[in-house]
Amino acid sequence: MNSFFSAKLLQQLRQKKSANKGFTLIELLVVVIIIGVLAAVALPNLLGQVGKARESEAKNLVGALNRAQQSRFTEKAAFATAIDELEVPVGNEKYYTLTVAAAGIQLAANADNATDGTRDYVGGVSYNSADRTFASVVCRATNDPDYTLAATDVDMTGATDGVFNTSGDIVACDTTNTEEIK
Repeated sequence: MNSFFSAKLLQQLRQKKSANKGFTLIELLVVVIIIGVLAAVALPNLLGQVGKARESEAKNLVGALNRAQQSRFTEKAAFATAIDELEVPVGNEKYYTLTVAAAGIQLAANADNATDGTRDYVGGVSYNSADRTFASVVCRATNDPDYTLAATDVDMTGATDGVFNTSGDIVACDTTNTEEIK
């Protein structure tokens, strides 16, 4: 009877061991908590990267408009005052509205920076008649929380329609609301 009891006990233990192959509630809760913590840490970084990707549209377009302004000045001796005067394909922008705010000043503005995670960009081009050189700048908004810009955020003090008559004067970002993009 002793061997029969041993065999039955071993059989019971083997059946019980094979039946308990799942996870306990505690183990599942620990895994869910770990995933939640990782998501809480990674999500803000992910959202910031989405905004940066959207901003690349504005940087590229303002840079293209700056180069188009230089080309137009070379051909016509004057900067454009409207976007349709420049030979740049625009109109398919998803997040930004492009305007030529003044002679040699381009603005890429987003109506909803807070929702899209973006900032406005403004670019300026000047011509120095004394040195016969162009200078250009692209500025990004730093005025949290709305990140909006205007044409006056490009410093062209001393220029008349984007043209400087003395050497040493260049177009620059107004450091109050902007930072220069290199």
